[in-house]
This record gives sequence, C-alpha cells and structure tokens, in this order.
Amino acid sequence: IDVAVTILVFSFALVFMVNIVSLVALSQNMKTAADQIAEYAALNGTTDIEPYINLQREKVGADFTCSFEGSQTFDGTGKVQLGDRIECTLTYQLNFLGFGNAIHITTITSAASGISEVYWK
Repeated sequence: IDVAVTILVFSFALVFMVNIVSLVALSQNMKTAADQIAEYAALNGTTDIEPYINLQREKVGADFTCSFEGSQTFDGTGKVQLGDRIECTLTYQLNFLGFGNAIHITTITSAASGISEVYWK
C-alpha cells in the first residue's frame, strides 16, 4: 500500500510540475512578444499594427489580447507622436488543470513600452 500511495503522490507532483513549467514557458514567450510588439509600434510610430500582432499570436500559439492603454495617440488615429511613450500590454487567460476535475483560471500578463520614433505632421 505504501508503494501505491507513493506512486500516486509522485504522479500528482509530476503533473503539477509539468503544468507549472508550461506556464513559465508561456509567460516568457508572451514577454518576448510584448517586447517585439512595443518595438515594432515604436519604430512605426503607431498602435495600428494588427497584422503584426496576429503574426505574434501565431508565433506564441496563444490568442492573447493586446492593448495600448497609456499611449498618447495623435488625433485618435493610433499614431503616436515622436518622443511619446507607447505602452503595450498582453493578457491571456487559460485554464490551469488541477487534480481531478479542478480547473483554475489563470491570467498571464506581460507588458513592454517604447518611445515613438516617427514625427507626424
């Protein structure tokens, strides 16, 4: 009986550790995507970069939401004036499988920022 209980506990611990490692890897991938999106937006001077965001979603393999709250847009068109800050926040909610039927909703958030490098007239 001791061996059976030990194997059961070891199996639960192994499943839990694999889930944690996958969450950490996804978090790192989302941080990299946030950095790349913020850099791309800064180089183009705009927050209207939906095709590039979709490309990053495909690379990461997660359907995250991207928001540019805190960015000062120029004339409400998504353009950010030279020297203004662009703040990119990625958010992704996923179900973290627990033991048995227990499912925990986990939110992963990554943020990055940059400075616009385009002058808009």
